[in-house]
Amino acid sequence: MNRHLLFITLLLASITAHAATSLRVGSKVLTIGDSAVHVLQLMGEPTIRTFKQQQANGLPDNQLALAEQWQYAQDGKTIVITIVGGRATNFETLYE
Repeated sequence: MNRHLLFITLLLASITAHAATSLRVGSKVLTIGDSAVHVLQLMGEPTIRTFKQQQANGLPDNQLALAEQWQYAQDGKTIVITIVGGRATNFETLYE
């Protein structure tokens, strides 16, 4: 019984990790690291585009990168895609 519980726990953890690094768009999938052009091709122009500075991989702790947050309203939720250096770095779904 404990093996089954461990297996289910590990399976759920792997699904959660996968969901955090990809986003289904119809029959296509966006993944972390995809280009901003690819995001635009699949999602279209964002409803809201905001700019901020954030820490990025590869930069020293005292340097920030310019990031864009693209927001898309879809079916009662908002999808926020963060773009840094022309690449998707984060996907977040906000439910209303």
